[in-house]
Amino acid sequence: MLEVRDLVVRYRRGFLSAPGLAAVNSVSLTLPLGHTLGIVGESGSGKSSLLRAILRLVPVTSGAIRLNGQDFLSLKGPSLRVARHGIGVVAQNPFLSLSPRLTIAEILAEPMQAAGLAVNHRARAASLLAQCGLPAEFLTRRARELSGGQAQRVAIARALTLSPSLLVLDEPTSALDVSVQAQILNLLQDLKQDLGLSMLFVTHNLKVVAHISDSLLVMQRGEVVESGPTDQVMQAPTKAYTQELMGFGRHALRP
Repeated sequence: MLEVRDLVVRYRRGFLSAPGLAAVNSVSLTLPLGHTLGIVGESGSGKSSLLRAILRLVPVTSGAIRLNGQDFLSLKGPSLRVARHGIGVVAQNPFLSLSPRLTIAEILAEPMQAAGLAVNHRARAASLLAQCGLPAEFLTRRARELSGGQAQRVAIARALTLSPSLLVLDEPTSALDVSVQAQILNLLQDLKQDLGLSMLFVTHNLKVVAHISDSLLVMQRGEVVESGPTDQVMQAPTKAYTQELMGFGRHALRP
């Protein structure tokens, strides 16, 4: 349902017209329906730039992105807005991604209003909360009144508002303690099964990757250095960089 081919993203350096080094360099990936692809690498490896490019939040220098069979990079205006309904996004810190001014009901209604959905916004919001393990009474609360795990459940509920087929998750558990991380991961697994979702899951936490991902893509300096089924990559990494990340070397990436 998502195909990326030879994607390149170059950021310009300050006010110079010449592009700098490639933040993403010839990256390709395929994400089947109902599949979770984990993307792992150290800070600066290009993980977040890859996600931003897939979401069309930064310009793509070259390459192709196909979403549900469409040439995603060629879409503009209303066609792009409709295609984006098929993608839900969950950020790292729910307290930064949820408006402190709005109630949870208003936060969940915003995407429906922006999309012009003729539905009972409050009823839909209550249904989304229930799906994410929160009672309807939370609709009147604000994000600052919630725990980290509760706020992230609200963020996931918001990502599901327009019934996407793809969830893009950028370090969604890193701001949570270990016990809450497990609850959120179990929720995502349940949603994946119940809704038939595909997921792109970026993290630096290798235990999280092992728990939730069907396959794994390892990035270094903007490039893919290794990819394959998660069990295969984690149990028998073939590249020195991957071995270090997985703890086979001296500079293992810390969870």
